[in-house]
Amino acid sequence: MKLADVKFYKSIWLKSDEIYFDDKKEIVFVWRSNMWKSSLLNTIFQKKDLVKTSSKPWKTRLANLFLVENKYYFTDLPGYGFAKLWKELREELDWLISWYLEERKNSIKKVVMLIDSRLWPQDSDFEMYQYILDLELPVLIVLSKSDRLSKSELKKSENYAKQKFFWQEILPISSKTKLGISELEKILKNCLN
Repeated sequence: MKLADVKFYKSIWLKSDEIYFDDKKEIVFVWRSNMWKSSLLNTIFQKKDLVKTSSKPWKTRLANLFLVENKYYFTDLPGYGFAKLWKELREELDWLISWYLEERKNSIKKVVMLIDSRLWPQDSDFEMYQYILDLELPVLIVLSKSDRLSKSELKKSENYAKQKFFWQEILPISSKTKLGISELEKILKNCLN
């Protein structure tokens, strides 16, 4: 899927007074920490810096919508379950994620959940996964930073994720080497058709 026409559309925060949702189909990206999500989105969009990147995790604190081909939204949600944020902000971010997923449930065609391939999934990952299942949303587990593992290490990480996420579809990817990018694009294209 070549996404030639992509632009930043808007950011949404809980206190926004102008929240307008239409019925455009949507792909949502959720993540726990700095999973190179911004780099992944820029790779998919074939843009160098459309999605702002940061060396610090949890910089995304809004729901950022990107309009694709004037037909779809790709939405970048903030990270969940970050213990080092002060409690009030952490709760607001978690509430924003759940509120957004529930509000857009009928338009969301896939939730792409990023997990660091080098780390075992955390409790907050399983909680988010179960929450997505409870909403009956289709989910794809993406193992990010897969280029940083050897082939045998990546296979172990993939098998572990398959077991822990109830044999869900697992896709190892790397924005750097483009591993899994074409497969991801095909999956996203199919669910938007």
